[in-house]
Amino acid sequence: MGRSITIHCIGHAPEYCDVKTGGIVYRLYSAMSKKEIAQARRKAQSDGLKIEFWYAQTKTGCRILGSHNDWSIGIFRKVYDNEVKTPKLVICPVCLGRGRNGMFYCPVCDGSGITLKGYEKRWQDWQIAEMKARSSQQGG
Repeated sequence: MGRSITIHCIGHAPEYCDVKTGGIVYRLYSAMSKKEIAQARRKAQSDGLKIEFWYAQTKTGCRILGSHNDWSIGIFRKVYDNEVKTPKLVICPVCLGRGRNGMFYCPVCDGSGITLKGYEKRWQDWQIAEMKARSSQQGG
């Protein structure tokens, strides 16, 4: 059996009807920090959606969303997306905002195209050079 984790924050986009199957689709976005909330917003935007609200599954999630300090009240309380404060993010210097590094999601921005300023410094120079080469080689 694998190890399970609880995601701190879950974002909900509006449900929509899938044209191919005719079924209702619910799109959820997960986040473990304020940075990931901002990135999830960008991913939803690139999917043609907008996150309507977030809810927390943990005490840390309540703190991230700025929910009520009381754990028993804050959990599962809807917090509308415009109420969540996030840090300012910049265009990813590796994938240049595309969100992809060749055929795969860019690990620096987690496929969103935006990241914290200087976040790429967490990788070695040779790793960044290899990711940039792969991105330009395969046309992003």
